[in-house]
This record gives sequence, structure tokens and C-alpha cells, in this order.
Amino acid sequence: MYLKQIARIMRLALALAVMAGILASCSKDPDKTTDEPAENGATEENADENNKPEEEAKLTAPNLPETNWNGKEITFIVRGPAFEEWESQDICVEEENAEPVNDAVYKRNAILEERYNFKIKKFGAGGDIQAQADKSIQSGSNDYFVTMCNTVETNSMAMKGNLNDLQKVGYLDLGREYWDQNSIYGFTVEGKTLFMTGDLSVMANDATWILMFNKNVLQSAQLEDPYNLVKTNKWTVDRMHEMMKNVAKDLNGDGIIDGRVDQVGLTTHDTTYDGLFYGMGMRVSNMDENGCPQLAMNNEKMALVMEKSAMIMDKSITFNAPPTADLKDVLAKPFEEDRTLFYGEVLQCVIRRRNMETPFGVLPFPKLDETQADYAHIVHVTACMIGVPSSLSDEDKDFAGFVLEAMAAESKNWLVPAYYTIALEGKFMRDEESKEMLDIILRTRRYDLGYVSDWGSMYSTYVSNVKKDSTDFASIWDKCESKALTKIEKDLATYQNIP
Repeated sequence: MYLKQIARIMRLALALAVMAGILASCSKDPDKTTDEPAENGATEENADENNKPEEEAKLTAPNLPETNWNGKEITFIVRGPAFEEWESQDICVEEENAEPVNDAVYKRNAILEERYNFKIKKFGAGGDIQAQADKSIQSGSNDYFVTMCNTVETNSMAMKGNLNDLQKVGYLDLGREYWDQNSIYGFTVEGKTLFMTGDLSVMANDATWILMFNKNVLQSAQLEDPYNLVKTNKWTVDRMHEMMKNVAKDLNGDGIIDGRVDQVGLTTHDTTYDGLFYGMGMRVSNMDENGCPQLAMNNEKMALVMEKSAMIMDKSITFNAPPTADLKDVLAKPFEEDRTLFYGEVLQCVIRRRNMETPFGVLPFPKLDETQADYAHIVHVTACMIGVPSSLSDEDKDFAGFVLEAMAAESKNWLVPAYYTIALEGKFMRDEESKEMLDIILRTRRYDLGYVSDWGSMYSTYVSNVKKDSTDFASIWDKCESKALTKIEKDLATYQNIP
């Protein structure tokens, strides 16, 4: 009886894979080893995939042996209910409930547990997850075979020597399409990858910084179609600024534009400084030919990027919510009440607008100018990364690698279509164009070790200066370069000591 159910599940998975179409991967081509921006739009290879007849579509499968693990359990430490919207929803669920992501996770796990005879479990932690994970690793109790802390916490664990090099974990094939190749590029140092992400988790999708726009405000101001600007390579910070100026209004006539009561061009909070920085093609660090991180901020465009960022975030057209504000209410209210054109937040906030009656769309962050090769998007450090504890025995480490590889591959068949095609496109998005925009956004995500580590406080100092309308990057460089290089050397030594 159960085998019949599995067969039915696999047929449905095939249908979902066909529906996903161009979603062969939200990450870059796994054969690419640099973070150079991909060309906008489908590649010739993708175009061929799209044109394949339905009967040729194949489910993604890992290169794993047919192994019976005799009921062996694997436990992930993840965010628990205390994290509200950021609670883990992609590792393990108790039952189906008609929510696409939940049901995809349930079916993925059922298939794998039947196929390989292992059991997937999670421990939903509250409070300081990193401290709980570190304690388990350092004591050797090995309560968890996989850690899923946020990016800053995971990086901290790595710098303590508490995580394995995933390149050496048995069964993991990090070149496969279900592993996020941009994360592997951004977090691999001298050939060692201590953490990364892939299709088995939706957290990096949720934490990608994006723009939404209110169609009622756009139409009332008779502004040009931003979708067309994106498609014609004219979606730049200057165009966005022009549109923002056109809609800003002092509705209560008190002579002050306040996004809590008036109409503004953008509602957001400080992370949009990050969105603009990366959107305009910048990075804190890059990897050299030897895989060593190099500071990348000291270039001829920095003064202009600082100027354009301050221009967009000007309080006369932008409501930048203070850190103490309840962002869920303060930022969402102007958008839902048709009092802001743009709304800068994480992609998860698209899902939170599921009951919003006002039509809206999704946009990539604008380019610096039309000569920029591609769009780019930062993944906020809220995103959880995958780590395998260094305290595991070789047998348990290989088991963790086997399960992770199986889950990532099967997630391509279930979780990716559920999150992307069904959950976002089918239930929350309001138009066909938003699907195209989402393709661009997820394809151009960036992961940056310099951003995560904030070596020498260089990036945080940059943001502080932009908030003061400063374009003097030279003074930031003079102040922070030496401290940043010292910290990079220290981190490199940690990587070199990891077997």
C-alpha cells in the first residue's frame, strides 16, 4: 500500500518538475568557479531545457549508492517556534497540512526515509542556537549531526574550529546543481568550505533582499512600467530616484514628509543600504586565484555608490524605520495603505503580504548604471547555513553527508517547485512579470565573507558614513584597512588548521 503511495508521489513530483520549467536551478552554473555576474536572461542551455517535451523531463537524482541505514537517526539543530516567521520549516514536519512548503518537506522526507531507511529529526532550539550547538560539539555529546544557525553564528562556529570542511565530507558532491554555487564561491577559502546552503533549505530564499512596488501608487502617479525598465536594462538607481520623487507627498500639510502618515517613495530599514551596495555591483571581498579573500571595496566607484545610496535613502522621499520599530507593522502599513511606491525588505515579506488586497509586484534592486553587467542581491545574514560538526566520528560524518546529499537532490523535485512555482508564483504573486523578476533575483544572489565577518569594521563604517551623507571612502579605508587585513590573516590561519 505504501509503495503505491510512493509511486503516486513520484508521478506528482514529475509533474511538479515539469511545472518548474526554467527552475533547473536558482543557483549559478556549477561549472563556474568565479562570481562574475551571469548574463541577464536564459542561457542557450536553459532555453534547450525549456523546449524539451514533457515526457523527457527527469527527476533530479544524486549519485548515491543504494544503502540501508537500518533506521539510523539524524538530528538537525534549527530555529524553533520562538523565532516566529524565521522558525525552521524546511527540514522536518510532523504531517501534511495543505501548505505547499510543509507538504513538500513531508513528502521529500517520506520518500528518502523509505528509500534509504534512515530517520530525519530536528531539534527546534530557542535563544542562542550557536551556544547550544557549540556546547554539544565541544563536549563531544554529538546531539546534532547538522547545524543550521544564521550566517554570522555559523561563521563564528567555523572560526572556533567547530565545523568540518564540507569538501571532505563523504557523499557530498558540492558541484551539483542542488547546492547553491554562489554560496560555495562566497564561503570557500583556500579550497575549504565550512558552510554553505542549497535547495534543501528555503532560508536563503526568504532572506534575499528585494524590492516590492505598489501598483496603485504607480498608476496614480502615471509612472513608467518598472518591469519594462528591468527588461530593457534601464532599471538604475537614478530611474528609481526619479520615480520616488514623483510620488512623495506631504498628505497632512504639516510641512514634513513622514512615512508613518504621509506618502513616500520608499519604506524600508537600514538593510537597504546593503541592498543598494550589492545592487550597484559592489562587494566587500572577493576570492583571488588561490581562493584567498581579498578586500574589494577600495575602487573608483565607491564615492559614486555612496552618493547614490544616500540619494535613495534621503528622508524627504524615504521612510527608514528606526531599529526600535516593530518592522512588521511600521513598514507594512504604508505599503498596504497605498502610501509608498517601493517597499524594501526580505523576500519572505512577499509571503507575509498574502492577504494584501492592493496589487503589487516584485523587482530586483537597481543597477548603478546601464553599463553594469547584471543585477545583484545580498542574502541577509538571517539566512541559516549548513554545517557539519567537527566532533562527529568519521562514520557519523559520512552519514550526515549522505543524508544532506539525498535531501538536497530530492528537494529539487519537491521543495523548489513548492516554494517557487506553487507557493510564491501560484499563491502570492500578483502578475506574470513578477515570476520573471524572481528568476533574476534568485539567480543573482551574492554571499560575501567580508560582509558576514565585517573585517576591521570596514563595511559597518561604510554604512555609518553613508547615513551621514558622506562620500569620503578614502578616510574609511585609511581607518579600517590595517585592522581588516589583520583579521583576514587570523581567519586564514584558522582555515589552514582545519584538516
